[in-house]
Amino acid sequence: MQLKLPTKKESRLNQLQDAVARSGSLHIRDAAELLEVSEMTIRRDIRDVKDKFQFLGGHIVFSDDTLRRSPYNLAQAGELNETAKHAACAACIPLLQSEQTLFVDCGTTLPHLVHLAPDDMKLTIICYALNIADIVVRKSNVKLVVLGGVYNPATASFYPVKEDATLDSFAINYAFLSAAGVDDRLGVTCVTFKEASLKRAAMARAQKRILVVDNSKFGQVKPATFAKLEDFDLIATEDGISPPNGVA
Repeated sequence: MQLKLPTKKESRLNQLQDAVARSGSLHIRDAAELLEVSEMTIRRDIRDVKDKFQFLGGHIVFSDDTLRRSPYNLAQAGELNETAKHAACAACIPLLQSEQTLFVDCGTTLPHLVHLAPDDMKLTIICYALNIADIVVRKSNVKLVVLGGVYNPATASFYPVKEDATLDSFAINYAFLSAAGVDDRLGVTCVTFKEASLKRAAMARAQKRILVVDNSKFGQVKPATFAKLEDFDLIATEDGISPPNGVA
């Protein structure tokens, strides 16, 4: 009897399973390099086996691990409006200059900003999210400052156990903030109150505050309010970047 050889896709998935089992997770760029295919090929493979693998903040994890992590599915959130998030971040890139200090918020929008930042630009990036830090460490000209604390898998972020004075040591040129909801009356909101506290602290230390959201966030309201629209100097969406009164 002739043995049936695995297809190329089956072979890739078997290699992914071994790699994820060894380390607990595997970044999509590392997976593409390991398997010598494009990131798009990896994404297509994963989409066809959602019962086995999921994406979490740019990392491939086993689906049962994802289910244990959080009712807020960071992996699914990353897939939503991905093109719009990329465009909103692209609108911010002309603001960047060498030697600036930036605060980069958590979530699935702002990883695009860090990806798009020129590799030869010297920056200091302050963050508290694992998916942001993972991108920053791959940019040799960028100094990384991570606000430490207890890791919360729900948002792939670190929240301080007690008051953290790290931000007080920095003067921030631009604070890039994400949000889960933007409402004219109730303000700019996010999922957790700890996250809201860190956002407010960063805004207080920043020379300029930029809200980076795709248009789907307008009209939505989440539990924790952290700012009003007028608290921001600029708002970036897939339609471009403008002052708050310039956004519909």
